[in-house]
Amino acid sequence: MRVAEVVGRVLHAHGARHVFGVVGSGNFHVTNALVAAGARFVAAAHEGGAASMADGYARTSGEVGLLSVHQGPGVTNALTGLTEAAKSRTPMVVLAPEATAPRSNFLIDLPGLAAAVGADFHRVRATHAAQDTGAAYRAAARGATVVLGLPLEVQLTETEPWSGPVPTVAPTPATAPQVEPLLAALRAARRPVFIAGRGARTAGEPLTRLADACGALLAVSAAAKGLFARVPWNLDVAGGFATPLAAELIGTADLVVAWGSTLNMWTTRHGELIPPTAVVVQVDHDPAAFGGRRGGARPAGRRRHGGRARRRLAYAGAGAADPRPRPVADRPVPGRE
Repeated sequence: MRVAEVVGRVLHAHGARHVFGVVGSGNFHVTNALVAAGARFVAAAHEGGAASMADGYARTSGEVGLLSVHQGPGVTNALTGLTEAAKSRTPMVVLAPEATAPRSNFLIDLPGLAAAVGADFHRVRATHAAQDTGAAYRAAARGATVVLGLPLEVQLTETEPWSGPVPTVAPTPATAPQVEPLLAALRAARRPVFIAGRGARTAGEPLTRLADACGALLAVSAAAKGLFARVPWNLDVAGGFATPLAAELIGTADLVVAWGSTLNMWTTRHGELIPPTAVVVQVDHDPAAFGGRRGGARPAGRRRHGGRARRRLAYAGAGAADPRPRPVADRPVPGRE
């Protein structure tokens, strides 16, 4: 069995059921192995479109997206979609064949390319093909875009047949979120506003319950538009696309809680939307997201494994003693004077 076939089988065994791409000589064998194992190949006319398809599939399905491209120009053609996925922390694996001959026109620095756009890089070795492939898939499943380097000569190397099983990997112990500062801020707030971002797209229902419990208005970043569409206290998009009323109400907040949102310049109108007197709390699994807005933010909590930790925070807030919800009649209703 060739290494390329092992890679395809391992990816399918980990759960890959759809692969998007453009087939060339460098990714033909690994793509064929995926199809033979039971995955569906979705062909695109251009690698840029295939990358966006894999990205969109991962975001909407909650599964790891899989992109298969040719070496050299196949990889560079996919770069814009790959960059968007990496910046958005989309769980995705890019099957990237590597030309290794020094004089090859298709030789590019894959590790450097991945690092430049914020993606992880893994490389398959002939002697550890199953382990390397599994590690790349698991890294993507944790919320990373992974470029998986597949050296051409390694793909064709004969190795031990692989038919499973997928090794059991002990989960990383979850860190308990620091909810006490958040609860204290919610209890003290008179005009709280929640801004949900891309990382909170699966937490609309618990966030709505928490907002009801503490009298918070709800807003979203552009990437999470529609999350609270049917909620009466929805202000819709915060930032440059905010309505005048939404901007006015956010501008009077004394507490802003960002759920899975970095509060970047688009969401905060270059830092001018949120009043300087407001307490700002960010809930995110990535410490690098804390304090990204102008003026900084108070890292009151971290979420690990996305929705589950967000729910822990939401349940803790809704069930806390002595919450301070305002009567419904006292809450400003979007679109009403």
